[in-house]
Amino acid sequence: MGVVAVRKVQIIAVVVVVVGFVGAGLASVLNQALGVGRLHVLTVAGSAVELAVDGKPTPELSKDDDHLVFEVSRGPHKVKLTDPTSGTVIHYSVDVPYGFAELLLPTREDQCFLRFDMTEAAYGRRSADSEQVLPRVTDRYQNTNEPISIPSHTYYTHGELPETVRSSEKAFLLRDTPCAFAGEGANEGLQRLALSERADELFTDPDALLANDAEE
Repeated sequence: MGVVAVRKVQIIAVVVVVVGFVGAGLASVLNQALGVGRLHVLTVAGSAVELAVDGKPTPELSKDDDHLVFEVSRGPHKVKLTDPTSGTVIHYSVDVPYGFAELLLPTREDQCFLRFDMTEAAYGRRSADSEQVLPRVTDRYQNTNEPISIPSHTYYTHGELPETVRSSEKAFLLRDTPCAFAGEGANEGLQRLALSERADELFTDPDALLANDAEE
């Protein structure tokens, strides 16, 4: 009887593990099948943006500083971005392949993007006399007038960065910059200005921003 009881316990344990794996896999499939995608927009110099999906005005889901988020269902869509101040209109063909896809929409032709690895700079353990670790550019996104797919663990403003990250995780900050400053050959110090509070001046008055940075 003792052997039979042990075998029953083992069988039950195996069943529980299998059911757990199946449930997790099913949840992932349902999330991708039923979840919605997100469209991200970074405005420049406080400009306003209105978004319409398939001809219907779509209010933002959230807003943090210059970062706006809009939800959109899976599948193909026609998206129109409008700057009501300047009257500029940009049209996108957006295809959301699965739930929780993250797509970035440039708001102007000269807007490109840099993705910085903030893990060591923001969360690394350093002594008081150690040198400051500067964020490193890991990805560059040129403006091709197409939606840009953004990897996970990416944040769009300093305020959105988490308080802490686990040792196995990384945190990335994506910021916009004029396309002339986003290329491989651009000065790294110039690119890091995209992280400053005055980053919008890269679009409006870059010479003044550079001069001020040199003085500091």
